[in-house]
Order: sequence, then C-alpha cells, then structure tokens
Amino acid sequence: MTFRRLGAFALLGALVSSALPACSATANVGDVWMSIDEDGARRRNVFFTDSAAITCVAEVGIGRQDVTLEMFIRQIRGTTPGSEDFESMDRVVLARDFRPDVTKDRPALVTLTLVPTSVDEEGRLKEDEEAPFAPGSYICEVMLDGELQKSAAFNIDYPPCPTAVILAGTPCLGFYTFDKECPASGATGQREPTCICSGKDWVCP
Repeated sequence: MTFRRLGAFALLGALVSSALPACSATANVGDVWMSIDEDGARRRNVFFTDSAAITCVAEVGIGRQDVTLEMFIRQIRGTTPGSEDFESMDRVVLARDFRPDVTKDRPALVTLTLVPTSVDEEGRLKEDEEAPFAPGSYICEVMLDGELQKSAAFNIDYPPCPTAVILAGTPCLGFYTFDKECPASGATGQREPTCICSGKDWVCP
C-alpha cells in the first residue's frame, strides 16, 4: 500500500500533559481522536492524500508503572493508487507499544503519527515526504494490557483539486485519480486552462 504514504512509520509517541480530570488508580483511556496536530488541537475524521500528517491521539490516565499501552492503525477499506474502486480489507498499517509513566494528578496525551512512505527498489518501505497517503477507511485502536479500550474511525480521501498553481510534470497519481482534470491556476483560480493527471504527472497546456 502506498502512503504519503503505503504502510507507515511511527514518529515517536509523545506524552503531552493535558488539563483534564484526574486519572483512575490503575489505568484508563478517556478518549481517542484523530488530529492534524500532535497536540490534538485540530480534530479531524477526514484527511486527504496530500495531508501533511495524520495523528491518532489517546487521552490516558496511568496509575501504575507496569502498564502496556498499544496503538494500532488498521485499514478496513482501500484501493490502488489513482483508482476510485474501493474494496474491503483488514490490515494493520502502523503499530506501536508504549510503557507510559504514571500520570499522577492528571491524564496525558499519547500520540501515534503516520508519515509518508513508499517502496524502494528492493521492495522495502521507506519514509518519503513526496508520496501520497493511501485513500480509504481506517480505525485507530488503543489497547491497555492487551484489551481494546477505545477506537477512532477516519477516512483519507482524494482532494478536489490542488489549491495552488499546477506545474506541468509534477507528480499527481495517488494524490488524485487517474484522468483527474483541474484548473491550472489552482482550485479557486480561473477555470481555464486545465491540467490532467495523465500517467504519473500533471499534463498542462
């Protein structure tokens, strides 16, 4: 799977203090949501193939030292790059386990972030900031000591059109569908002329 983005690597999970109610005496997950920021401020459940980042955020209260917290991102619907023919699937594209510190008097935020990846010449995944996220439907799952606690569903969609001027020869397939036609001046610019996502790159007049 290609991800800006086919598969994904985790950035370091961050434990960030949050002014939230006190945690329980053992461990709990208060909430799980998706965001375009690692601090969880800008919540989203719809992202695009050209998004800068996709972060799963879990609000946790940890009252003991030996807690194992696991976070998974599971793809349940997908397609090949540039296609709109989606099909059901079930595969984990990102997973990480944490041993969080005791949160004492208030919970913390634990984050798991997808980053762009592609496949190298030897068929291995690598980080790639120039690649698109794979469109489809996903679920972020959070587990404590092997038991599912909460989850957050989200979608990655193809964006309508580039917001800025399209340059001929720049990559488009995977970010957009094959044969996608968009204004050369950008989505809110003049309607003509247009560029077409033909092959892997934009073809413009």
